[in-house]
Amino acid sequence: MRKSIWMAVMAVALSAGVMAGDGIPMGNAVFYPSVEFVYTHTDNLFLQDGSMPYGNESDTFWAIRPRLGFEFPFKESYMRLDLGYQYKDYNDYTLTSHDTWLADFTSNFKFSNNAVLKVDARYFRGVQEVLEFDPGYERYFSNDPFDRWEFRVGVDFNLNKNNTLGFYGLYNQVHFRHDNENQPWYNYDELGGGVTWKYHFRPESALILNSEYVTSDPDFYDYDYNQYYYDPVRNTWYNARGREYDYWTIVTGWEGDLGRVMNGYAKAGYGDMNFTQSNPFSDFSGLIFDAGLGFRASETVKLDLTLNRRPYQSEYNVNNFYTATAGQFQVQQQVSRYLFWSAGYRYQENAYPNAVKPLYDWYWGVPIYEYWATQGQTRRDKIGRAYGEVGVHLTKQISLRANYQYEKRDSNIHWWDYTGDVRPYSYTENRFSFQAQLGW
Repeated sequence: MRKSIWMAVMAVALSAGVMAGDGIPMGNAVFYPSVEFVYTHTDNLFLQDGSMPYGNESDTFWAIRPRLGFEFPFKESYMRLDLGYQYKDYNDYTLTSHDTWLADFTSNFKFSNNAVLKVDARYFRGVQEVLEFDPGYERYFSNDPFDRWEFRVGVDFNLNKNNTLGFYGLYNQVHFRHDNENQPWYNYDELGGGVTWKYHFRPESALILNSEYVTSDPDFYDYDYNQYYYDPVRNTWYNARGREYDYWTIVTGWEGDLGRVMNGYAKAGYGDMNFTQSNPFSDFSGLIFDAGLGFRASETVKLDLTLNRRPYQSEYNVNNFYTATAGQFQVQQQVSRYLFWSAGYRYQENAYPNAVKPLYDWYWGVPIYEYWATQGQTRRDKIGRAYGEVGVHLTKQISLRANYQYEKRDSNIHWWDYTGDVRPYSYTENRFSFQAQLGW
């Protein structure tokens, strides 16, 4: 049945030969419909080492992703709304939900006094998209539905010909739909804001100074994963998950175009993440940076480089946070009107400040075996990902792609038992995908 459905949608995509521009005009609006069909095989569904119970299990899934975009330009302002849906099904594995939803609204309103109001909102409901609730990639597998809401409202003022000053507010919420011991992360609400000054030394480039403040309020579930740590010196039990924090940053840098060859952004500064006073474990204080540079090597070849470092809230043992430092390089080429390819590599290291402590089950009061066996180890995860893609544009609206990804996570956390060397946070994965896309 699944094979028949896949062959049918492929036939529809390949038989459609309608030519059009970058969108479909609809009065004062522009309409962008598209649909994507994906077929993927993985040799490690749960991203687990072979020493673990579900390690190196293969499976295949297919997905269909329709998307509708609406753009409303007027004078020097615009609004854009994108609505997306995904239905996903595995050959063997059973998902708690097959549905993923996305609604993305962006807007830019320019007034007669040259002030600019920007209102952005996003809703995402997913299951396996772990980067939505843990963008630093501590967790890497999920089968629990969650909702994410994001809002950003800001206004920019022109102080003079070269200087602008902006203020903005932020809200971000992640809530899981099932509060149980299998929940991969905790619920949290984030609220914050910032101020940005820009000096435009050329029309498309600016020097930036930004300061931002965010407060986060985690909400924990009271099941088996609610673990506690006993401090025999203070004769006190600490909730190892009481991780409300305030995060303040100040960064400076550049963004925009530098001629026809290079564009992007490069920002660096200082971050300070402080947790509640009742939490005795480490706070973050130190260097943060974020850079993304694009180089046009020729008319058909483009190179992209990204570098970033920042702390993320953690769910692991007594660690309040982990620091993710990453770099990625990608090259892409449009070989001809029809043929294109891209390849890249990403490396990331997640570093934790505190050594593992032997936590106890909150109900029975006995040590949790993993933490007892790894106590004293300070976690470091090294993540490497290589990927490549080859595609063809059959028409302006129809493209086919084949891609491959190899990922390896090497974590130093391990222990020895009667089965051998157990590595709960290490794995390798080979993933092959085929995609057909029809759209504007």
